[in-house]
Amino acid sequence: MHSQLYLSGRLAGNPDLSQTRKGKLLVKLVLETSLIRETRPGDVQTESVNLPITLFSLPAEQVKDLQKGDPLIIGAHLYGTEFQTADRAIKRGVQIIADAVSLTK
Repeated sequence: MHSQLYLSGRLAGNPDLSQTRKGKLLVKLVLETSLIRETRPGDVQTESVNLPITLFSLPAEQVKDLQKGDPLIIGAHLYGTEFQTADRAIKRGVQIIADAVSLTK
């Protein structure tokens, strides 16, 4: 069993470029997209959401020169994170990691 997300939207800001510990390109961006959900049968609600996306390798190379407002479609997977606080509580989170990018200019 596996999961794949497809997200479309526009860049909410310019990509943030950095490097991994091994010196490879790492890009973080924020994708502005719409959340559409059914609140009651036949009644839908739409709201704008900003999603942080992390990109490595080829997807990072594809988006490194994009600018705020550029449209794109991202194929991604979710990556679960976990850490323990000083009081030994377990905190969990989720990252969106891009696998493929389609530029829609």
